[in-house]
Amino acid sequence: MMNIDDMEGLDEAARKEIEELMKVTRESESDEQFSLAQRKLAEIFYRNGFLDEAVRVSNLIQPQDNREHYKKAQYNIAAVYDEQGNTSEALKIWSKIGEDDFPDIYARAQYNIGVILADAGRAEEAKIAWNNVKQNANKEAYAKAKSNMANLLVKEGNEEDADKAWSSIEKNDDPEVYERAQFNLGVRLNRKGNTNEALDIWGRIKSENSLEIFNLAQYNICTVSMEDTQYQNIDRAENALQKIVDAYQYERLCLAKICRLIRHDSTNSIGNNLLLLLINVSKVIEILKVDFSHRLTEDKPVERKLAHYTGTDTTNLLLANDKNKKLPSSFRLNTINNVNDPSEGKLLLNYLKGVKKELSYKSQFDENLHAFISCFTFNHDSLNQFRLYGKQGNKEASGISLVFEKDFFQKYNFIGGLSYVLFEDRSSITGSNLLEKATEIDLSEEKIEKQPVMRCVYLDPTSDYVHLAQRNRLTFFREFNDESVQIGSEQISKAEHEWKSYKSFIDKKTEDFKSVFIDLQSDYRTITEEVAEIEKKNASLSGKIEVLLNEILLPLKYLIKHSAFQEEQECRMVYMTSLDDEKVKMEFGKFLYIEYEADVRDNLDKIYIAPAATQYQPYLSKLLCKSKGRKKIKIELSNNPYRHTS
Repeated sequence: MMNIDDMEGLDEAARKEIEELMKVTRESESDEQFSLAQRKLAEIFYRNGFLDEAVRVSNLIQPQDNREHYKKAQYNIAAVYDEQGNTSEALKIWSKIGEDDFPDIYARAQYNIGVILADAGRAEEAKIAWNNVKQNANKEAYAKAKSNMANLLVKEGNEEDADKAWSSIEKNDDPEVYERAQFNLGVRLNRKGNTNEALDIWGRIKSENSLEIFNLAQYNICTVSMEDTQYQNIDRAENALQKIVDAYQYERLCLAKICRLIRHDSTNSIGNNLLLLLINVSKVIEILKVDFSHRLTEDKPVERKLAHYTGTDTTNLLLANDKNKKLPSSFRLNTINNVNDPSEGKLLLNYLKGVKKELSYKSQFDENLHAFISCFTFNHDSLNQFRLYGKQGNKEASGISLVFEKDFFQKYNFIGGLSYVLFEDRSSITGSNLLEKATEIDLSEEKIEKQPVMRCVYLDPTSDYVHLAQRNRLTFFREFNDESVQIGSEQISKAEHEWKSYKSFIDKKTEDFKSVFIDLQSDYRTITEEVAEIEKKNASLSGKIEVLLNEILLPLKYLIKHSAFQEEQECRMVYMTSLDDEKVKMEFGKFLYIEYEADVRDNLDKIYIAPAATQYQPYLSKLLCKSKGRKKIKIELSNNPYRHTS
């Protein structure tokens, strides 16, 4: 049992409520009152992050105390286990909740069982669980179950049954899930050529039910109205752009300018080609975004964690808890000017132009749109990266590898556009006659919200060599050690089996990237040829088109790296904004950075200590000993041999 005085972060009201509830005993009150008190305690503990305590008090409730309290407590215990990653225990408990107990609890349990099974690749079992969720038992669980079922059916190619599942969701079940289902039905109709019906469905989606889905619907109305030659309607496209609220900032700026180009001269193909370029940039970003939930086998997601290498002093600042010294510090994204690759931000254009030779890369600086990055890798215990980045006092291999869980990053399937390009230069937006109106941008927040993370692409300037950042083979052998797996009648190394599955996955992703990148290169060259012709007649217009061309390519600019740095297998979080942005902070002459909102300690899975930093192990253990009831963060010494030098 945890002492209430050791529970950091509790406000005074919560402390008093806990103290009063802890006075309720079986001896002083009835068993039913005792069980109710434990349920309330569990809720307070859960809200404040003391998950182990929430489980402990929930387990004090017995079936004979009160049947409903007991079943709800069991449901909540499973929910905690699920959140902590102990899905097997969560499944056991939820599976024991029967329909005859309480239909509402049963429905929610079956929905959660389906989610876990689907995430584990057990699709047929997931469908059975979701089909057990009845509309009259819990409307919200029913709507979510049907929505998830439809998504699963689409992946399997069974689109007709997916349509039936989406169509069975009613607005009063769950308004947000209903709107999402309607949006998906619109996508299906558009793919089948029923574009007018799709536009009609998207147009009926209400912002009050789900602003995210409303914005997504308006965005689709815009793009379909622009790219479909049969239904091209620039007025409708521009009207849809105007309705979007606080989302798709990068896309809206580009699309609005493209609309103006198409309206300016409908006989000129430059606008349509720029639209194709924008669509292909979006496709590349989708390919490069790390999907932390993707499974290749029934084992854990294959790319579920990323490591960040840093020094011991920085680690202390990120993990220490001292309010007087304003600790812990926030995680930072640092200026791109600090990187050790002089080709940063310039390699993409050279590649698109087809320049196949080593170039001297001059330093560039743009205060109107400056890039801030944080670097991660799939290789959590890499001697080379400890020597380069994980060091203290310029001493090699003297730092720390912080291994982050997926919740540290923005979810893979986020809605709202590319959130990491913040066009701040108002004059370049509103002053251009390619765009009549721009939405005001709120720069008041001091920290940036969770961001997506993308794998870098390594290109060789002198050839067609392409490599996507990925896990290496060694990581699989370190993860699975000497485990084996039965494949048919043969027992083989699990590490080798998992590696081969992963290699096929990465090879397919690489081929997808190459295919879209070839289209991107073709679009770029076509556009530059058209711009050269336009310049002969209208130099001012061609200059504005070149600005737009560069703006469309911005999201890819800092994801393309020189092949010389391939060993790093880097993934990046990128944020582009103006130096005028209040989020940009400075320690003069030392650091230019942006702070990240997500808490480091709450999202750490493990820490590796570099070979020349083993003396810090007890201090790190002390920093991590108070974890608010969450699972313990593991600390491991690096597996890499290294001879220290003075």
